[in-house]
Amino acid sequence: MEEKLRILMKNENLTASRLAEILGVQPAVISHLLRGRNKPSFELVCKLVTRFPQINPYWLLGDSEQIYSSSEANAPTSSDSS
Repeated sequence: MEEKLRILMKNENLTASRLAEILGVQPAVISHLLRGRNKPSFELVCKLVTRFPQINPYWLLGDSEQIYSSSEANAPTSSDSS
């Protein structure tokens, strides 16, 4: 999950602090996730899906390579190089 959060933050141009603010969590929560110290809670995953509706939940949670939902066809995928 830490790599997916890094990709999300890069694609959405967010810092860890800004992501924490958007999700309504303490910055330490994001820091611990990015360092692999903690796994995301179900509540946090729900907040991510709710606050970022353009993100493909199947990418976030598992197998899909498409970071953005099909309605976001022009958005970069996680494998695109910038």
